[in-house]
Amino acid sequence: MRGRLGLRSRILALTLPIVVLVSAALAGIVYVALGQVLEASARDVARAEAAELQADLGVHGVDDLLTAHASDDPNRIVQIVDPVTGAVVATRGAPARRALVSPRVDPGAIRISTVRSVPGQPDGSWVVAAADGVSTDTRHYTVMVGVPTRVEATALGQSTEFAAIGAVGLVALLAAVTTFAAGQALRPVEKMRDQVEAIAATGTAGGTLSIPAGRDELTRLAETMNNLLDRMKRADTSRRAFVADAGHELRSPLATIRVLLDRLAEDRSEPERRSVSARASAEVDRLALLVDDLLTLASADEHAMVLRRTEVDLDDVVLAEAGALRARGMPIRVSVEPVRVDGDQARLGRVLRNLLENAERHRDTLVRVELSREGGHALVTVDNDGPPIAPEDRDRVFGRFVRLDDSRTRGTGGTGLGLAIVAEVVAAHDGRVEATESPEGWCRFAVRLPAKPGPG
Repeated sequence: MRGRLGLRSRILALTLPIVVLVSAALAGIVYVALGQVLEASARDVARAEAAELQADLGVHGVDDLLTAHASDDPNRIVQIVDPVTGAVVATRGAPARRALVSPRVDPGAIRISTVRSVPGQPDGSWVVAAADGVSTDTRHYTVMVGVPTRVEATALGQSTEFAAIGAVGLVALLAAVTTFAAGQALRPVEKMRDQVEAIAATGTAGGTLSIPAGRDELTRLAETMNNLLDRMKRADTSRRAFVADAGHELRSPLATIRVLLDRLAEDRSEPERRSVSARASAEVDRLALLVDDLLTLASADEHAMVLRRTEVDLDDVVLAEAGALRARGMPIRVSVEPVRVDGDQARLGRVLRNLLENAERHRDTLVRVELSREGGHALVTVDNDGPPIAPEDRDRVFGRFVRLDDSRTRGTGGTGLGLAIVAEVVAAHDGRVEATESPEGWCRFAVRLPAKPGPG
């Protein structure tokens, strides 16, 4: 498997082709523009010199014109041509025996032409300016000035070489600047990575990352990671407390069972053995219930609580769970109306059972359960005539192994997880549970679940 390039290398790999393409495009534009400028310069030189010769022809005549009009540029070709016969009357700069271009020019005009080559001269095109002039003997002659474009081509080639060297230097400079800028931009990321590695090395969820100055993406990334670390720290603290509480809760029934087993091993009468056996069986049941509660909460923690959703008659669930407690002799008053919900019937039954058992443990004389429809929700209230939960404890009561007072002890038969399971199962059904107070001052737990539309 080929390794991926680092982020800095990838930024450079993405940036350099763009820089090269832009540089090539700019070089092409400059090349074309410079070529046009140099060609226009050659045409202007040829035109200007032809105009000057045209004027001097009327002053010096054909014989003295080339002598009077001396040129320091050996690359120039100057010709005086008879426009009628086409014969070259005088020439300078090349042993040309024929005119560079056609000598027929309108009287007083200057014509610019381009020829591919001149006999006896190095290869290359020439710009030729032909001007009609009148000599001192009143005869018309055509004055021609040829300027080679190879000089401009040489200048263009040199300019192109310089431009190429400059482009390579520019690309190298931009690569260095891009690498440096990417390194500077990624420095906070490297710092955050080092801090995360240091946190991971401790083996515990804790610590925070330093937040870079400014309000850019890196700042938001650091804040998001700090929020994640904070949630992980809280989850780790909760997990440790949960494991410690679970271990403590499991130790108690296990110790009791061990003692009871030791007593069963002793020589005791049959009634004593049956009594010890019954107590051991009760402790095993309690241990099984605790383990079941722990597994339920563990699945909720892993977001793996599986709900076998069907259309549930919630009134039937309430009546069944209330009937089971009434059969045990608990005084309970029930009021229901037909309401259907989409949910897991077994887990919803567990919610009702836990709330009713909690109410039974803390009642004075009576438990009351009601089911009604409230808008688009099913509302289940479980009341007991004991004192209501204090407002400051109404959220905390749904925590795990939370016992608010001495009356909420293991001796009452609870595991300390019943209300926590209620909260998890209700949340998995997109509902809400709260501890509150009934109008007459009783302790109340209210559950709201999304309800199916009613008839009519």
